[in-house]
Amino acid sequence: MADLSPPEQQLLREKWQPLLEEHWVAGGESVLWVELPAQGYVGSVVNQRLEVPHAPKSEVRESLVDAPDWPLPSEQVTAGAFLDDEWADDPSIMWWVHAAAQERDAVLLGDHIANVPGQAFLVLSTNRLAVVVAEKQLAATEPQGPASAGLFGRARAAVHQVQRAAGELAPSLSEDVPVSYFEVPLSRIARMSAARLGRSIPRSAFLRIDFADGSTVFTRTDSGSAEAKAMEFTHLRSRP
Repeated sequence: MADLSPPEQQLLREKWQPLLEEHWVAGGESVLWVELPAQGYVGSVVNQRLEVPHAPKSEVRESLVDAPDWPLPSEQVTAGAFLDDEWADDPSIMWWVHAAAQERDAVLLGDHIANVPGQAFLVLSTNRLAVVVAEKQLAATEPQGPASAGLFGRARAAVHQVQRAAGELAPSLSEDVPVSYFEVPLSRIARMSAARLGRSIPRSAFLRIDFADGSTVFTRTDSGSAEAKAMEFTHLRSRP
């Protein structure tokens, strides 16, 4: 499973940062951090039911991204033959969801990441946390599920209409326009923290995101990045 080299990661950040600032952020909003797409699977335990790889449980806008041909997670993980957080020792698992019900925010986030394999950016701004993709990777219909709900969802729907109209005049531009596939306002996030999981030495680093509804998602990253991202969120929430 190929990972981007550090120079390739930097090039991708340099491409997407101005696109987000120009086409995605709202007035007075700024991007705090961007987690790059990863070639790996979402795993989940929802209502005590294990599913690896995770398949969307909610109604999601149709994706145009092809199914991946990556190596599947180990049989030990897919069969649930592991203890506690040992799933983290399988490098093909990039995200892990815990939730009591499929309507919880962590599950919805996992649904949307799983539906655009290898293409999902995770973006934190001063207003929201979002799964962001290139518009060209989604079917042209309007989103009907959670991605369109709430204040920011309605605002994004209006922006989407403008972007679609502009795309008719400049298709090459619209193909690279970043759009929210799923997003939540900061009020629906309880906390973020760095976590070390698994039994490997060193243990694998993850960013832990706890939602206000009691659900949790872990996203694999390097330890310094997890700590910095968690600290950025904590500082943001402490502002008056």
